[in-house]
Amino acid sequence: MLRTLVLMLLFLTSLLSEELKISADLFESDENKGVTLFKGHVVIFKGKDELRADSVEIFTDTKRKPTKFIAKGKVTFTIHANNTEAYKGRANKAVFLPLIKEYHFYNDVFLTQLGSDNTIKGDTIIVNLTKGTATAQGDSDKPVTMTFQIDDEPTHD
Repeated sequence: MLRTLVLMLLFLTSLLSEELKISADLFESDENKGVTLFKGHVVIFKGKDELRADSVEIFTDTKRKPTKFIAKGKVTFTIHANNTEAYKGRANKAVFLPLIKEYHFYNDVFLTQLGSDNTIKGDTIIVNLTKGTATAQGDSDKPVTMTFQIDDEPTHD
């Protein structure tokens, strides 16, 4: 089991451009299925990004490259879109698709842009870091709520 853990962590860190550090109470891996599970007080660091959750499943392709991360239960996160923009938030579930650099956040999502008053609340929020796009959807009881600053100073063309 320890050998499997070491191999799994080595391939995860070698395939990502930045070091990936994961800590949890429980680790399980099935190399044949390409699924790794971390459970209990999961904390993941990758560069400046951080994710915390009750559990995280990592799915890999046949070449052992991560294709999907699914975090569940009290998910909190900080993600950096580029060198100038960073976001912090919470959700009950988060899915990260590293091949297209897209995040899907579900159930009672709150997202704020660090360094500003810009926030968004909704039931589902999808952020694509490569395209620079975001989509938000509310549910039947709660609409999407956005708060952002508007510069009232006139522009001179």
